Amino acid sequence: MNLNDQHIQTDAPLSVATLTAHIKEFLEAGFHGLRIIGEVSRLTNARSGHVYFTIKDEHAAISAVVWRSSVMRLRVMPKEGDAFIFMGHINVYAPRGTYTLVVTQITAMGEGHLAMALEQRKQHFAARGWFDAARKRGLPTLPKHIAVVTSATAAALQDVYKVLNSRPGWLKITLSPCLVQGNAAPTAIVRAIFRVQHQTDADIILLVRGGGSLEDLWCFNDESVVKAVVDCGIPIITGIGHEIDSTLVDFAADLRAATPSNAAELCCPSRQELRQKIPMMRQWQTLMLHQTGQYRVQLMHQRDVLRHTLNHEHDDRHHQSERQQELLHHHAARITGQQRLKLFHARQSLAPNVQQRIVHARQRWQALHSQLHSMNPWHVLQRGYAIVQDDAGKIYSHLADLHVGQTLRVCFHDGQAGVNIEQLHKNQKTEG
Repeated sequence: MNLNDQHIQTDAPLSVATLTAHIKEFLEAGFHGLRIIGEVSRLTNARSGHVYFTIKDEHAAISAVVWRSSVMRLRVMPKEGDAFIFMGHINVYAPRGTYTLVVTQITAMGEGHLAMALEQRKQHFAARGWFDAARKRGLPTLPKHIAVVTSATAAALQDVYKVLNSRPGWLKITLSPCLVQGNAAPTAIVRAIFRVQHQTDADIILLVRGGGSLEDLWCFNDESVVKAVVDCGIPIITGIGHEIDSTLVDFAADLRAATPSNAAELCCPSRQELRQKIPMMRQWQTLMLHQTGQYRVQLMHQRDVLRHTLNHEHDDRHHQSERQQELLHHHAARITGQQRLKLFHARQSLAPNVQQRIVHARQRWQALHSQLHSMNPWHVLQRGYAIVQDDAGKIYSHLADLHVGQTLRVCFHDGQAGVNIEQLHKNQKTEG
């Protein structure tokens, strides 16, 4: 930084406010994106939610603050007497002419190297395809058995149990305990996942742990743990730390939750959610039965007609073949050897001809069946269409039958939505 570039040259005396404004502009523009190493002292947690403290070393000190909006995003909280790496920018308070380091992120002294190692591993595992969305598995809609992989004494386990107790009574819960911190944790986590795969019939695995520093959560960045998640044949939901925490198993998991409790919420709908969905599912079933009734009748009628046609044609060909064979047998004694050979080939060609006609008839029936199948309203809805009806079940297919202020239901292939008509716009017909 070149201070001469910011030198103020003027013959007129400056006011204190003007000088301070120049200093503020210079310092705030020139000192941003800072990384400072120092020890915390004179720590104060204000009622406003802001955190004030001093960062010092053997030779100097600087005032620092973490604004309330940033406190909740800190992965590490400042602690009196401990040294950290602080990231932030300089702010000048003009009324007092003082400057302060506004801290936006705090890292433990040893985490700088861990952060670099984490980024290297992330790129390495991504290159292997471990984080690809295409390899992630879908979750069962209504699982019967949930396995939880975490410490048996973890607070996260109690959070998960609390949520799962609000789920349907049929849900079975199995704990596969393991260490979730320290050097022995990676091996323990891998074994816990292996136990679930080979000793249970679990539908989903919840891999959870409470919050902590990057070092505390480091076992979830271990290659063996990430690979165990990738290779697992059971869908895995991770809920590790808080929403701001991120580990490599989160990228490899089939679904990442913000917290352990959120992981439990995502694995299975609550009883209340199911009670709300049952009436809607019944209405949808009634609608689909109504819509598909005519389709089923048409399909059954067409099937019977084609089956009758197929059988009738088969019988006709069979009788024709028998008559021709009888005729050949009757005249066999009076024909020459050359004629016998021609008749033999003609008789041999009768069976394939009949079989070919049968195959053609069957192909025609299958084509008509496929055409009717494609007209099934359920499949039509899955292609992006919807059915509009009122509360009485009347279906609307023309804009002219609607009016402003009318309340309707729009039925999609996976549910329905209530709508209120505010405007109606007819399509403009174009003349050819």
